[in-house]
Amino acid sequence: MFPENLFPPLPPAVRKHLADLGPALDAVLPLKARHRADLPGNIRLLSSLLTEDRDDLGRDYMGDPRTLSAYLRYFLPWNLYRLGRLFTGLSLDLPEGATLVDYGSGPLTAPLALWLSRPELRSRRLNVVCVDRTPKPMRSGLDLLRKLAGGEPPWKITLVKGALGMHLRERADLLVLANTLNELAWTRRPDLEADAARLAATLQKGLAPGGRALLVEPGTREAGRALSALRGACLELGLHPQAPCPHLRRCPMPGREPAPWCHFNFDTAGAPEWLVRLTAKADLTKRNLSLSFLLLAQGFEPEPNRVRGVSEAFDLPLGSRGQYACSAQGLTLLRFPAGGRGLPPGRGITATFPDQPERDRKSGAVILPLSEVRS
Repeated sequence: MFPENLFPPLPPAVRKHLADLGPALDAVLPLKARHRADLPGNIRLLSSLLTEDRDDLGRDYMGDPRTLSAYLRYFLPWNLYRLGRLFTGLSLDLPEGATLVDYGSGPLTAPLALWLSRPELRSRRLNVVCVDRTPKPMRSGLDLLRKLAGGEPPWKITLVKGALGMHLRERADLLVLANTLNELAWTRRPDLEADAARLAATLQKGLAPGGRALLVEPGTREAGRALSALRGACLELGLHPQAPCPHLRRCPMPGREPAPWCHFNFDTAGAPEWLVRLTAKADLTKRNLSLSFLLLAQGFEPEPNRVRGVSEAFDLPLGSRGQYACSAQGLTLLRFPAGGRGLPPGRGITATFPDQPERDRKSGAVILPLSEVRS
């Protein structure tokens, strides 16, 4: 199934659950007044370490109580919002008895996001295996999930101390790596192919028949480059992209300078007020969020003539509007009449290209003229 709109607005029920997350955190992980006063500064410090000074970040940084508190009260909620938007748009239905394996689980970010954004899964007996090097964040995430669920959830949750690639008895119907690749040293090296091939083999080995793998990363060029390399390696093993890619050809946005990379920006409408206030106290801004991701399915075949909007719309010469997109034609420039708003980033459409399409002189993209948008 080709997801039409990857980042729809959060449903009201999900917004309410995110609003309730603040009180739930206070109940499960209460802060003394002095520690609460230090929280904005600790958030700001951790933000700098995660973005600008990553080499100074310890391997098990969430073992530090101050760092863990900052992560749980700021980064976890924003990640839940970010994943909630994506999980609402993707088809992530899991049948009764299915197994979810979450590598690099941290405070159970992906299971929590599924619980918040996919209410149909809450009553199903799922086998959830969470793997991380540091057990304490996983235990905190499990306490938070129990609080949100109002008791013990029907999911069988197993916490495993370990790392990506470790042997597990379970094979996954859905294997998740969220914010995990960016912590691997090889993703910052110029040559990614050999390591990407090893990871692709690890993913394939960890899947049950018919299983899928979901990888979600920050929307940085570095992450986009790593996911593009992994996509190519997975294609060779028969693991095909179900989203966001609308085709199985070579990635037209591999992230190498100065070419564009595949990532999506979307607004923060519906974010809880308590989180917005905390963000302001930490002197940080969140006008929009960004991510790169891959949903891989064994042997998946995309529908023909699909096009996925990637960038936001921008002005072109002579009064028209443009937007970068991805299609089987490669990098695609959607061209709209003056005043056209373009597609919401992540929106998919069916389109017919001209027999002899023009190419954009600046980017080399194939130009697809659109007078109106049809899903």
